[in-house]
Amino acid sequence: MTIHTPKTREDLAQLLAPMRLHATAFERAVSVGAAESRTFSMGAPKSAPNMTRWFRTVEVMHEQLMSLQLDWKRSDPQNLPYFSQADLNLGLITSSGDEFTGVAWGTPSTKNPKGSAFARRVEENGQGTLFGQPTDGGEIDVKFLWILLYNERDGMVHLELSRPSTMARKRIDSWAERIIFPPFDLALGGFTFDEGGAEDEGFGFTVARR
Repeated sequence: MTIHTPKTREDLAQLLAPMRLHATAFERAVSVGAAESRTFSMGAPKSAPNMTRWFRTVEVMHEQLMSLQLDWKRSDPQNLPYFSQADLNLGLITSSGDEFTGVAWGTPSTKNPKGSAFARRVEENGQGTLFGQPTDGGEIDVKFLWILLYNERDGMVHLELSRPSTMARKRIDSWAERIIFPPFDLALGGFTFDEGGAEDEGFGFTVARR
């Protein structure tokens, strides 16, 4: 498993650019999602804040990806919001994550069990053959699926864009590659880059599974 921990905005941009992604899309999505989750009183259903956060995060990711005009497409197989990029054979799904989301020393997973549409795309991820993803503009071949995971704790939204390897009991249990974003500070309204280590030669490392 390869883990990337970008220290500066330039480092993060360097990782995202080959995927035709911009950091501002993720920054905006988690910001709006967090704000919307705070619009409920104690009288609301307990699931309302988390569900609404996911709804709005997906919605804003859609708006941001479409505004990039970098050929990202949207589809909803079995009601699963799914973004795909045909030229690069990429897929992207948004999900809440557990407490290990956004930290290099842990192995994160999705916060909640996932259904068959999600599991199918994880199982096919990275295989030699492409799997078709229907969109309004026709079917797109996807080879590499990435998951945007987010988890709020201690006034920060921790997030990462990671490529899953396997699932167990309806949750992801291993990853091929992880791009760990700097935490999003809810008070400051932006990523908190640790630029003190910018002089380091690299910002990634590989973990070998035994």
